[in-house]
Amino acid sequence: MSSFELNKFAVWFHQDFGLTFENVNIGVDVYLGQISPQSKYNLSCELDSLLAEFPGKDSKGLKNAWLRLGAQWWDKDEMPTLLAELAKTHNKPLKQDF
Repeated sequence: MSSFELNKFAVWFHQDFGLTFENVNIGVDVYLGQISPQSKYNLSCELDSLLAEFPGKDSKGLKNAWLRLGAQWWDKDEMPTLLAELAKTHNKPLKQDF
């Protein structure tokens, strides 16, 4: 599976992410508000695959994988939960525009 959407999302977490946004949820909401429903779906599927590859309880492997994707910001308390929540959204059906 391609990780195109995941790479773009990870890069959103640049070194000033914590200064740019009041909290991680606001930053994520801004990002998600800028992408299409299909991109959101693809992102959640790619996150699901990433989490399956790095299921460790200490999140060390997940953090390292996240940084390799281009992210520069990581909050050890919030990011694992946030990524897991976003990964679950791919189970929701996409609204088709005809």
